[in-house]
Amino acid sequence: MPTFSRVVALAVNAGLALAQTSVTVNVGSTLQQIDGFGVSQAFGRASEFKALASTPRTKGLDYLFSTTTGAGLTIIRNRIGSGGSGDSILPNSPGSPSGTPSYVWDGNDSGQVWFSQSAMSYGVKTIYADAWSAPGFMKTNGNQGNGGWLCGVTGKTCSSGDWRQAYANFLVQYVKYYQQAGIPVTHLGFLNEPDYVTSYSSMQSDAPEAASFIPILYNTLNSNGLSSVKITCCDATGWSAQKTLTSGLVSAGMEQYLGVFTSHMYSGDPNSPLSTKLK
Repeated sequence: MPTFSRVVALAVNAGLALAQTSVTVNVGSTLQQIDGFGVSQAFGRASEFKALASTPRTKGLDYLFSTTTGAGLTIIRNRIGSGGSGDSILPNSPGSPSGTPSYVWDGNDSGQVWFSQSAMSYGVKTIYADAWSAPGFMKTNGNQGNGGWLCGVTGKTCSSGDWRQAYANFLVQYVKYYQQAGIPVTHLGFLNEPDYVTSYSSMQSDAPEAASFIPILYNTLNSNGLSSVKITCCDATGWSAQKTLTSGLVSAGMEQYLGVFTSHMYSGDPNSPLSTKLK
């Protein structure tokens, strides 16, 4: 993930490049709907940003969000932490899926609360909260990293029980904390690169496993008065992997619960539309 200094450098270099490049835009030709461009300051980057002295901090925010002196970004993607104390709102297991969770909220969320509020002051309205993984005690491998599956999804059982509802409750509680801070989360994801296993926060899933959780999350949002929050899936590493996930989820009837299909392009660029009626 690029550091703040690299982001600023990229913005400056982009400005120099634009000064030397001529671009022709044909507004009469519609090719693709673009809702906006965004940025993430996950894994503590928002805290580093916040800790800057006032002048460079303001200049950095201007570079990112100002529509007159900066890039005019309109989307924020925050990470829902899944580690221990200081990272997750549920650092300790309640003992069982039906146990009473002891949520912990510091009002800061590794600087992401400040970053979201700052972005909103520039007019940003799209706040995407995404979990790289469920807490380790909810997973088949007992670890928030190194892959593993959510206990209770299709074909994945754990001696501790079925944690799908508990995971949905966890995600919804995170959204509610942001709501209390005056930050309306507009999009909620429960996976990040489910086709990739790494030592940091990661959780595996194919379409059948995701399909066995999505309706639970949808109903939990609705029962908590958060029906306006759009569920996303699945932030695969590349377009080909996401096409496979999308096909499986569409076949399983998941479009009625989802708001947006999401993908990265590390392992493959977009080269054809996803087969869905959703974005």
